[in-house]
Amino acid sequence: MLQLQNSLVALLRTKPFSQVTYKEITEGVDIDRSTVYRYYNHKNQVLQAAVDVRLTAFSSQVDLTFGRMESIDGYMGRLVDGWIGLWLESGALLAAASGMGAEPGPQRTWWRERIAPWIEAVREAIEVARFVEELPKDGRPAGPLAEMTVGMCLSTFNNELTVQHDSEHRTMVRDLLLDAILRTMGRR
Repeated sequence: MLQLQNSLVALLRTKPFSQVTYKEITEGVDIDRSTVYRYYNHKNQVLQAAVDVRLTAFSSQVDLTFGRMESIDGYMGRLVDGWIGLWLESGALLAAASGMGAEPGPQRTWWRERIAPWIEAVREAIEVARFVEELPKDGRPAGPLAEMTVGMCLSTFNNELTVQHDSEHRTMVRDLLLDAILRTMGRR
């Protein structure tokens, strides 16, 4: 299974997911075709498995909890930095998954389940930051604000971090994104 996932990742370095065929993915591995079909019968399943592996590893490395001694600025900066690291490592794969998640159907449900912990963590952070008066209590529900925040990050990462940029450009994108997030939350 890992060979298939790695084959897909290698293919995504050269072309978009929509142009990758299941046959190309399976040609890149040294596994009997009947064994391949036992695990995956569509390229979307290979993509989903590869994303699940990366997101599981990511969630063990990045603490999504808003710390008591942390400001909302520091928390969101820490999350954005973690997400940027994830995208720099697996951007094409994650861009393909989030693109799949934009389509109606089971792929959307699957993608929403994967980003739900991020949205919930940001929602909780917003509520805590409002309670300690770091953010204004402006009556906007924290849930949709958290969804908008995560959506803004995903969109920015897909547009900016899936193509090669120098570190200065990435820093500028990070700073602009963080500023936009905090302004959306009412911070600045």
